[in-house]
Amino acid sequence: MRKLTPSFLQHPLAREIALAIAIKLVLVVAIFYAFFDGRSVHPDAAAVGEHLTSTRPSITP
Repeated sequence: MRKLTPSFLQHPLAREIALAIAIKLVLVVAIFYAFFDGRSVHPDAAAVGEHLTSTRPSITP
């Protein structure tokens, strides 16, 4: 028994384009969740001020 596919996916080029769009959509969603997964740092003003005013050793060759 042959699977029924929508008429727009009957053409080989249309199948390739649909597959490429689906893969890109999956990649965009994966990148979105990689950056915005809720584990971000929430610094307070005191921590930021301490970080900016701390003296770090300079790197010299």
